[in-house]
Amino acid sequence: MENISDWLLNTIREDEKRGVMSGWIEEKRFLLLPHMARIIGHILQGGSVIVLTDSAREWFGDYVTAHINQPHKGRPFFPIVQIKHLNDMIDSNTKEGGMQGFQLIGDMLNMMCPNYRFWYIGKKNARADFARYQGEGWYWIFDENIHSAENFLSSTDEKLDYKLISLFKVFERAIIASMLNKISLEI
Repeated sequence: MENISDWLLNTIREDEKRGVMSGWIEEKRFLLLPHMARIIGHILQGGSVIVLTDSAREWFGDYVTAHINQPHKGRPFFPIVQIKHLNDMIDSNTKEGGMQGFQLIGDMLNMMCPNYRFWYIGKKNARADFARYQGEGWYWIFDENIHSAENFLSSTDEKLDYKLISLFKVFERAIIASMLNKISLEI
């Protein structure tokens, strides 16, 4: 069984040979791997993931949830969802209630799905603060500090959309490989 670090490196290099521009992931893989392995482990242990984005990346949240669980893929569905109304709830409660509003929304989510983590994608804003307030998750927060584990993408990168989709596809392949015991989550 290959570890996730070696698997990711081999996957990236195979993709490069096929003309998929994923060499940039190789440069960032040590920032990605601990968080990716942790969120995959959470899923494999029965946890769920709620996709949350800033308003400019709502299309990406839609893309993830539309593509992760397609029936023709012939595998179990992964507990990765997006709750559309959550964006409005966070935005309006931030204006009205701040942290107290965060607590009320968090309590509601705990009643709905008690073992969840957030996967936040976008710029730092109230939604990012809410996701972080909820605890462990996977945060792709743009522009704060390009060299940290959470902030490895830039909103001004002309290839940002391509990079987001590429990362998602690698993530999906890693979940499948982990589920089939082809890779271990040890880094």
